[in-house]
Amino acid sequence: MIRTSRRLSVVVALAAMALVAASCSQEVDVTVTSAPTTSTTVPPPPIVWPLTGLPAPDEAATQQTAVVAKIDNSSDARPHGGINQADLVYEVQVEGITRFAAVFHSQVPDRVGPVRSARSTDVDLVANLGSPILVWSGGNSNVIGEINAAANAGLLINGGYDAAPGDYQRVSGRFAPHNLFANVAGVRDGLGRPGEAFPKPLFTYRTESAPAPRRPGSTTTTLPPSGDPVPGITISWDLGSSVTYVWDPEAGCNRRFQDGALFLDEAGESVCPRNVVIQYTPYGPSTADSRSPQAYTVGNGSGLVYTGGRLTTVLWDRPDQLSGPNLFLADLSPAQLTPGNTWVALPPPDQTVTNLTAEQADALR
Repeated sequence: MIRTSRRLSVVVALAAMALVAASCSQEVDVTVTSAPTTSTTVPPPPIVWPLTGLPAPDEAATQQTAVVAKIDNSSDARPHGGINQADLVYEVQVEGITRFAAVFHSQVPDRVGPVRSARSTDVDLVANLGSPILVWSGGNSNVIGEINAAANAGLLINGGYDAAPGDYQRVSGRFAPHNLFANVAGVRDGLGRPGEAFPKPLFTYRTESAPAPRRPGSTTTTLPPSGDPVPGITISWDLGSSVTYVWDPEAGCNRRFQDGALFLDEAGESVCPRNVVIQYTPYGPSTADSRSPQAYTVGNGSGLVYTGGRLTTVLWDRPDQLSGPNLFLADLSPAQLTPGNTWVALPPPDQTVTNLTAEQADALR
């Protein structure tokens, strides 16, 4: 091998010398023809709001601080102010009822409520939103200690009544404690840290230009969301209460009903999220008050995604406070949501979700 390499080197060198000599003795016309080039420039991805997947005006807008408002969901608290402007709403079990943690980012209204107290659940629940501002009315001394510790650790920004009293007010026409409302826009103006504290995407969204995810074994490439066509679903909370979502194909969203009544906001608009995610979530006694349930949102479990009139089973996985939750289909590919707002229900694993018949859905429409 060594002798062969040397011989080849010699041959190459002699040929090069001959070429040089020839070029010196006569003029050589060398014409170089370049191959046609094609542009390989890839346009930058569109700028979208991280919590909805919808178009955003610019990157700076997406780097505003998110605000999470704790909102009452007792019958005396309805109708709610500002809840239809939330990008994301978590529904969590508390003492005998559910309560909302509404996340405002792409829209930040000046009237949200009724605002209620924080819970031990809230620290883990919101820590993956890039240090959001927590709007809350107070709590027992242990909960206050947990919220202050989370703020000191940079997991959230305390935007409670004591931290921003000028942005809270008791409104007329309602009775305490269901009459405390917050100016969320004012709270963010005063406490937000744009460019420093802001949320990253939590979910994967399908796009209009890309085919929707297919069910395993399907040969159809134009299927909308994955899953089976279902006209509506009912979540039976272990609280003597039920929540129903009915697919509205004309509006492209899921109309919410609670205990058989259409769920309206303060402006008389129906609550109708594009996506409903159900994460079966374990609960235990609160670390701050053993009489209060605490949701354990870090971990993993099963769930459902209801979007585009289709229901599919998913797995959720959240390895730590700052992550996910990541939603996976049965083949472990990412579950894809419809761009738009999302309501996430966190019922205990033993709660039931039932599919509505077409007749039941039509009766509610």
